[in-house]
Amino acid sequence: MIRKFLQAASVMGLMVVAAPVHADDPQIKAEAQRILAQFDNEPKIVQVQQAASSYARVNPDSYDSWMTSARLANLLPKRLYGHMRNTNTDSKDLRTTTASSGSVSDLTSNDDQLQLEVRLEWDLTKVVFNRDGIAAARQIERIVNQREDLLTTVNKLYFARRQLQVEIALDPPTSVDRAVKTQLRIQGLTADLDALTGGWFSKHVPKGS
Repeated sequence: MIRKFLQAASVMGLMVVAAPVHADDPQIKAEAQRILAQFDNEPKIVQVQQAASSYARVNPDSYDSWMTSARLANLLPKRLYGHMRNTNTDSKDLRTTTASSGSVSDLTSNDDQLQLEVRLEWDLTKVVFNRDGIAAARQIERIVNQREDLLTTVNKLYFARRQLQVEIALDPPTSVDRAVKTQLRIQGLTADLDALTGGWFSKHVPKGS
């Protein structure tokens, strides 16, 4: 019917302008959400990022502990000395006896004493200028850069795979050739994500996705 109307309008010399379709149209939004909802049972991008970071050992949770360890390392003493010895001291105790003679007796007692001497030394220059802290900061910077590159790669692979899935949902293949090629591309992207997550991704993807 629309085609006949356009042909008639063309014959009559009328200009027909198609009404623009807006992406914020409620029906379009609802349909887009319905299509994307088909993949809600698959891992979310944040989960894949976390799995990749954990597998590559570039988890940011460990950064703070490295810096803390570097700062505390030089607060410990540089050297520790210990010396222990026994000393003998003589002490005299004079007292008046109760004997009828009233003589004074000298009572001598020996006391054994244990003496412990401990000496600690710190290098305060390393507290002000900490080479270990600088080395840790450089290592953290290197790992942060690696993590950013890793997450960028994960994002590209994840959404390239999702785009293929959506294309199949919107326009199902009508030939075996196209269906096979599309499935191979999805499987290839799945394998790439598995390589970055140590096989975690495919284990959390439902069968047949």
